[in-house]
This record gives sequence, structure tokens and C-alpha cells, in this order.
Amino acid sequence: LWIASVKADGSQNREAGMPYLDCKSKETYFVDDESLVISRDGGMGMNLIELAGGREDGYGITIVESVSGNAEKAGIVAGDSIVSVQALSSVEVVDGASSVETQEQGYDCECRDFDATIGSLTSFDDDVDSLILNIKRIRRSPRINVVVEYPPSQCGEGVDNKETVSLYAGEILLTALRNRGIVFEDRDAGQCDYCGSKCMVKIDIGSNLLNPMSTTEAKFMKNNPKCRLACKTVVGYGMQEGNIRMRINLNEWKPDEGKSTSIFAS
Repeated sequence: LWIASVKADGSQNREAGMPYLDCKSKETYFVDDESLVISRDGGMGMNLIELAGGREDGYGITIVESVSGNAEKAGIVAGDSIVSVQALSSVEVVDGASSVETQEQGYDCECRDFDATIGSLTSFDDDVDSLILNIKRIRRSPRINVVVEYPPSQCGEGVDNKETVSLYAGEILLTALRNRGIVFEDRDAGQCDYCGSKCMVKIDIGSNLLNPMSTTEAKFMKNNPKCRLACKTVVGYGMQEGNIRMRINLNEWKPDEGKSTSIFAS
């Protein structure tokens, strides 16, 4: 799942042309950053494996193959990749909160081969008891199951008016639904000031899985608190998983069609 990527343009955190770790499938997975303190007393308890290497410049991909002892206690898991390491000089606890101080000594080892990564981990003096490992970890992207209900009048005889789609946390609702074939066709609806389309939806279940409304959207929805502008709505807010039930093309619903029969009960 790991790949090494390079960007031609630099940024505040990375020089142009410097390789960095990324994941192959960005729809299914994402890269998370962690900083963990690991004791050196009795060994760190990590086995590393090189996935790519053999270059003269020392670049490659090295990950944790297995953990035990101190590494397991620190929260390191198989598949993690160490991107930098620093010496830990002291941990001060004040009012129950830990304050960690680090020495200036540290080494970058992102996208480095096995030998370079081991070299970074073993470059500290013997009197350094603990290290801070900054790691990258691939996590599965949370998924949201969304039941979309069309007005029955827009469906043919005998055709179910519900369609279930799976979205990834962090997707914009309007774009995500359109990409999965959901059709927004609401003849009497006004155009959205933001996207120019007719994107208002009604959320029957799962509003807690959406990003909070902006002040402008909240004012616009004052009389329709269950409605959202799909172009301004992010699903899986806070990397949550769960179920959403919603209706679209709201002006096309007839009074006797208002009761939902979705698979997600309210």
C-alpha cells in the first residue's frame, strides 16, 4: 500500500523534489501521522523490513514488520513507517498533563532504505533512554452508507425509489452523489447561490455524521432545520462511520409521499 511520491513544487514542510510516503489507494485509505515515545531500555522490540531500496542515494521504503516489548507498549504496529526520530530528554508532569522536551539531536528517515533507517535509530548516545518516533500509518478511510430517496413520482411503476450508495468520509455530498449516478432534478427549486445547481436535500437520519452548517447556511435553513445544501456538506465529519438517510428533489414530492419507507428506520 505504501508508495514514495515526489512533488516538483516545494511547500512549507517539504523541499521541492524530496520524496515522501503516500498510499496507493487514496479513496480507500489515508495516511495518518503519529508521534510515539519508545523506551530503549532492553531494546526497542521492532523488526523492520525493506519494501524498496537498493539505490545508491539510500532512498527506499522501510516499514515495521513486527513489534514486541517496548514497541508494542509505545503503540507501534506492523505496517508503520518511521519518518523521523528524536532523542527524548525529559518528561515533566504538571497537573496531570505531560510536557515532553526533546533535544536538538534528531534524524529524518522518511523514504529511506533499511540501512539508513537502522542508522537513524542507532545514532544516539547510550545515555539516551527514550526516543520520539514520528511515524506514518495507513488507515482505512471510514465509509458512510447513504440511502437516497427519490420522489416516487420520478420513478417508473414497480421501481424502488431508494438507492443505496457508499461514500468515503471527507467527501462533498453533492459531488460524491453525482459521481455515483444520483440525479438531482428538481424543477421548482431555486438555484444554489454557491454551486448554481439545485442541491438542497433533507436529512432524515445521520445529521450527526455531517459537518456543522456555516452561519450563512444555518440562516438559509432556519425554517428547514433538517435540510442541507449538498454542495456545502461533508459526510463522515471527524472521520466518522455510519448510516445516512436522505431525500432529494424535494419539490417533486407529493403530500401523500412524505412518509419514508427506507431501510434505515427513523
